[in-house]
Amino acid sequence: MTSEIATTTGNDRLVMLKVVEDIVGLKRTRIYKLIRESDFPPPYKPGGAGSRWSEAEVRAWVSKIMATRAV
Repeated sequence: MTSEIATTTGNDRLVMLKVVEDIVGLKRTRIYKLIRESDFPPPYKPGGAGSRWSEAEVRAWVSKIMATRAV
């Protein structure tokens, strides 16, 4: 297990912000703005202070965004 992974459950894992940034291609400020607008999966707080995201939820968000693109 790497330090970027907080928890592994089945096919999903909780990942740190850096991993989320790499998956979606956005930076912290934009991700948190989308969360405030309810347009991005909110983080979990498994240890109280540190935020982690469900990798499956983040990848589903990317798929949804890509599906809306005109081909």
